[in-house]
Amino acid sequence: MHWFWCVVGLVASSLAQASGPEAIHPLEPYRKTVALRAQVGGHPGLFTFDTAGGITLISPDLARKIDCRPWGRLSGHRMMGNRLDMPRCDAVTLRLGSQDLRLPVIGVLDIAPLIAKDAAPVDGSIALDAFAGKTITIDFPAMRLIVESPESLRERIAGAESLPVRLSRELQGRALAASIGVPGSRGMTWMELDSGNGGTILVAQPYAKQFGLDPGEKGPQQVDFRVSTGLRAKGMAFTPDMILDGNLGMPFLRDKVVTLDLSAGRLWISQVDSDP
Repeated sequence: MHWFWCVVGLVASSLAQASGPEAIHPLEPYRKTVALRAQVGGHPGLFTFDTAGGITLISPDLARKIDCRPWGRLSGHRMMGNRLDMPRCDAVTLRLGSQDLRLPVIGVLDIAPLIAKDAAPVDGSIALDAFAGKTITIDFPAMRLIVESPESLRERIAGAESLPVRLSRELQGRALAASIGVPGSRGMTWMELDSGNGGTILVAQPYAKQFGLDPGEKGPQQVDFRVSTGLRAKGMAFTPDMILDGNLGMPFLRDKVVTLDLSAGRLWISQVDSDP
């Protein structure tokens, strides 16, 4: 009967593996944001992980290394309304650990100057479009990105609260970003989840008063408002004249575990208690 128990053990092991996530990728700090190590065309590099970036980018230097001759133009707008143009590369494979992600279109741009004048060089930026059609969990406290399987997703969201989310596909459907529904005093607003924003909470001027902010104040203001049951946005806020309702960056996300179903458009967020 020894063979029988060996078979049982193999089946049990296979089922245990099947119930786990597709992949787990470590995150690392980059200034006040997060980054990922990845390979493009066999060339390793450091990439910021920007949930509001819309489209994945590589630097012009990396484009040369993978023998891509950038062509055409991708045109969009940053959240303050300024237009941004860049050329593109097509059919690029992004390797994260042992996982290959095939991207039909990426942008070519040196992003460090857009982050800060003294920002350390990076090889590009990975956005949510890299995971289109998948479900991912970003565990900010544990600094890891998890690509969920159907089984691991069921386990992760068991008993969790689903929050309102909208997925936006700019650049003629090529980009992908997510905004969470945040109730204001006069109605629902939609604030972009932005791991690329390391510094502040942003609320557009027309919505500032709904969250107890002065729209005419040019400097930072303290804010504390309800996002959902049990979740609040607290910290320094600005009220710029932006083209979004608002933006929730790392001041909000740093102690959160965010699960995004990028196929069905669903969202779950839980907060990790840092108290002992």
